[in-house]
Amino acid sequence: MEKRLPIQQTEKWLFHLQQERTLQLRLASEQGTDTPVLIEGHDISVLLDYLYDHREVIYEATHDQERRDLEAKAAFDGSLAHELEKQPVEPTRYFDDGIRRTRAGI
Repeated sequence: MEKRLPIQQTEKWLFHLQQERTLQLRLASEQGTDTPVLIEGHDISVLLDYLYDHREVIYEATHDQERRDLEAKAAFDGSLAHELEKQPVEPTRYFDDGIRRTRAGI
């Protein structure tokens, strides 16, 4: 029995992971000129290990400086927001005499 997973597309490639008798990964060009590359079984795991071992090189080669700056800013903004969440907020107290409201401590 074949398990069919959705096909994922990029601008240049089609990726399709399917499980027939063995697990298969098919890579095909969207231009349709080349025959698909078929990677089966344990070789998929070997490919993933290779990509994982070289993830820093892949990241550096595929992320431009602008994207790195945006990611660093997002990480900083997230850490800053986390720090602000930790700080206690002083409640604002008011006195109301029925005519007007006055902020306490002024």
